[in-house]
Amino acid sequence: MCHVVRVETRTLGTGFGVQGSGFGFLLRFTFYALRFTFPLMPHPRTIQLHGSAYPLHAIAFDLDSTLTRPYLDFSRLRRQLNMSEGDILKWVGTLPPEEQRHTLQLIDAFEQDGVENVEWNDGARETLATVQAMGLPTAIVTRNSRASLLAVCQRLDITVDVLVAREDAPPKPDPACLHHTARQLDVAIAHLVMVGDYRHDTDAGRAAGARTVLLTNGRTPSWEVDADLVIHRLSELLTYIG
Repeated sequence: MCHVVRVETRTLGTGFGVQGSGFGFLLRFTFYALRFTFPLMPHPRTIQLHGSAYPLHAIAFDLDSTLTRPYLDFSRLRRQLNMSEGDILKWVGTLPPEEQRHTLQLIDAFEQDGVENVEWNDGARETLATVQAMGLPTAIVTRNSRASLLAVCQRLDITVDVLVAREDAPPKPDPACLHHTARQLDVAIAHLVMVGDYRHDTDAGRAAGARTVLLTNGRTPSWEVDADLVIHRLSELLTYIG
């Protein structure tokens, strides 16, 4: 980034004339030049996990049931697709082209229903705003389509540094989407925290080498949890950040 420092020949912001005090002008010019060339960095952040403080440089949030209120009924989608178990997106990739197109149309309609009924999850708007006010870069990493992701962000007026949908990188639980996120945010993967409500989020984070936070939304997970931190409400995350 190029920073331009404008110097007035008459004064430099505080009334020190260029002609009146050459040494004073030089000191103040140097201060402003450094300030604009090297902006003040935010205070380094940490996250408390397992009784220790770990460097925290960025946070990636899942979308559905994390930033947004739980709404989508995946059991209903599975019935529509006549699929009882397994990874839906991975299964779609094995279908013949014509069947794949039809199935993706059903998934798009399912996601559009989510867009039309979207609401902020409890405490999510405040949590995201607080994290951003701390100077932490943020991302949304979702298995949804980019069209669905952009529509939700527009409806809820969400602004983050990086958006990652299923078209941008192999979706969770593949760790590639988090490596992609870390590159886009220009942070080390070990200093990225992945926050989500499902095992795909924590599996992807753990495989990538990121820290993981599972959000339960007050429910007991039906799978064996393997996360660095488990929280019941998103706002609880803030109590672990220093």
